Amino acid sequence: MRRVRREEGVVLVEFALVAGLLLLLCFGMIELGLVVNAKLVLAAAVREGARRAAVEGGATAAVRDKIEEQLRLGNIDPAEVEIRIVPDRASYGATIRVALEYKYPILLPLLQSVFGRSLSLQAEIVTRSERVRGP
Repeated sequence: MRRVRREEGVVLVEFALVAGLLLLLCFGMIELGLVVNAKLVLAAAVREGARRAAVEGGATAAVRDKIEEQLRLGNIDPAEVEIRIVPDRASYGATIRVALEYKYPILLPLLQSVFGRSLSLQAEIVTRSERVRGP
């Protein structure tokens, strides 16, 4: 009987030690999922932008609008994303490079101490211009 009484508090102490670790792992997985989601949104936006840039023949307002639309659909503020499209005008068959860079703000304080306040996510695609200019 005495032995049972001595072990009653052990379960509570074990739970207190393990619960913190489990919560850290749980929130870390959620943060990782959000980072992967942001990376996928960037990849989709750069893909759509590159396709539009190939058809338009370079960096036009329609290309930037398409990229910003895709970013908004993925809940990323377009003002926080650096958009680079080179060249501004491309002749048929010339290469066009579309690149996006986003500083993802890390939410967990423990991860901030390891990675800093933000994590740089990048997406880039190189395509060829399909724009044929008429006479």
